[in-house]
Formats: sequence, structure tokens, C-alpha cells
Amino acid sequence: MIDYIKILLSFIDIDRLKSLPCLTFYREIAPNTGEYQNKMVAEYHYCKITIYDTGIVLFSGSIHKLYNSLNNIKAPNYNNKKLYRGFNGNQFNLNNILNIRTHLTNLFDCKSQQMIFRNIEFGVNTEPTFCPDLFTKGLIMHNGRLFEYRHKNKFAQAIHQQFIVKIYNKSSQYKMCKHTLRVELKYLKMAEVNRIGIVTFADININSLNKVKETLIKRFNELLYYDYSININRLPNKHRKLLSRYSNPRYWSEDLKSNHRDREKKKLALIIKHYSNNLHSILSNEIISKCTFINSN
Repeated sequence: MIDYIKILLSFIDIDRLKSLPCLTFYREIAPNTGEYQNKMVAEYHYCKITIYDTGIVLFSGSIHKLYNSLNNIKAPNYNNKKLYRGFNGNQFNLNNILNIRTHLTNLFDCKSQQMIFRNIEFGVNTEPTFCPDLFTKGLIMHNGRLFEYRHKNKFAQAIHQQFIVKIYNKSSQYKMCKHTLRVELKYLKMAEVNRIGIVTFADININSLNKVKETLIKRFNELLYYDYSININRLPNKHRKLLSRYSNPRYWSEDLKSNHRDREKKKLALIIKHYSNNLHSILSNEIISKCTFINSN
């Protein structure tokens, strides 16, 4: 349920860290000036450890990819002749997360209370019976923020000041046999995360991750989306003319006043409920099911 993290490591023995045989630190060079930067960096299983000249130590990267790399779990499309960036398409449960926490406390010779989150991503790999692209291409807004698309509409994100909602086709990314749609919250600011009781790695447990599950579902239910499984042939004529509007992001963002948006959103929701497969409802149940499984392990 946790993927990318950035943690500040407080009161770390930097000399010991630099001497570890598994780490090779190098000083980065500024691309514009050619001068050495004020930090040293080491790559570690698709993650980074950064030591600043001021004494600040940061760890950043996907702990899901870290776990898979340590356990030699590779993506289905792994090719040793091509650049490989790790794999995070399988399920990553609470036991796996706690194993990584222990691994990092041993690596840095610290306690989990010394590992303070600065950024964090929470998400779940759902496994719907339909192609994830059918859902992602219908994403329009999240709380007034338009979704931006990449990778031929297989990846969508809505950027807020404190967090980013990301929804994308994970199975396409790694050429996985089973349909996999990733639903993710990337936190740029930690205020909301701190409010649910997560400040350091010591705070990760069943209770805190259940609160994360509730937040993830809440954000998912705030989506404004068009369901491409709507059966047009079953629709009454009075509703058919609405579909060209409702499927157009410009209608919601430019043609429709924001104070009228909720009314039209409810109309669309009724159409989806009665005349489609209701992909959102299917995925919402998948999120609950997968989070429950992840947090119970």
C-alpha cells in the first residue's frame, strides 16, 4: 500500500554509512555550471541515498521496488539487454512493508522513529476483469482539477497543491497477463498524512494503513468521470444528447459554471448507475478488497 517515499534520517552515523561496502557514493555535478554539488548520492536497489554537506541524510525511492529487487522478483517484461527501472506491479502487503522497515533500520543503524516521512505515496494495484484503459480514458476531474494524460491515455493524474491523484494501467507498463489498474495518492505535503497519525516509519501499522484505505476510497469517490461502458441503445432519447457533453472535459471545465457542476454530475451518476457496467463501483469494491488483503497480512 506504500510505494515511493522520501524520508529524513535523523542522527545517522554518516561515516559508518559511507563505509558500507554495499553503497558507492559519488558527488553529483551541476549540469549548468559543471561544478560539484553540495551532496553525495548512492544508488541502492532503484532507490537513492543522499548525504548533504550540511549533514542531512535522505532516503528516496519506491520501497515496493526495493523489496522486489532484494527478493529477485522481476517484471514480466524484464530484459537484461535493456535499461531496467525495477518492478512494483505485484501486491505489496503489510508484512512486506515491515520487512523493508527492518531492512532500512539495519542499513542505517537507526530506529524507525528516526525515519521521518517527507513525501509518501499510498496506492493499490486493483485487478479488474476489464481493460484498465476503459476506465482511465473516462477520467475528467478530481475536485475541480482536470486530469492530465500521458502514455496514450493509459496514465492520468490530477494535481493538487498538497497531493496528486494518479490512476494508470500498470499491466500495460509491465506487460502483465492480469489486468492491473493502479490507484494512487502521492503526497507533496504531509499535513493530511500527519493528521491520520503517520509521521515516521514507526507509525506504519494495521490501524494507520486502515485510515489510509479510508482516505484512498474517499478520494476515489470524489472522481468526476465518464463511463465508456454506457449502453447507448438502452438510453432514453432525452439522455442520449447529454453524452457528448458529459464525455467532453471542456464542457465541465469551461462551458459549465462550477456552481452548476454538482447538479450535472448527479445526472451523469444516475445514467452510469442505470445504463452502464458502473466501472467505478467495480473498482471501488476492488480497492476495498485489495486494501483489506494487504493490511491483514
